[in-house]
Amino acid sequence: MVMQPADAVEQTSYIRVLCEADFVESVTADGDYEISFGGVATLAMSPDAAEKLYWMLGRKIPDLRKVAEDLLA
Repeated sequence: MVMQPADAVEQTSYIRVLCEADFVESVTADGDYEISFGGVATLAMSPDAAEKLYWMLGRKIPDLRKVAEDLLA
């Protein structure tokens, strides 16, 4: 079965995670990559989704740092 973008997310929520959260990562028996944030929220991703997020974050980190520096200036 081919997943469509609108069907590829099982639940939608907005969460904001700060660096002070307790980050715990694991790989499940199903092969998903999970990150738990302080026991409040858990994000489970397929291997392809985890890799996509990795590359997306890697491209945006410099922009995020710049915005943070500007806010603190």
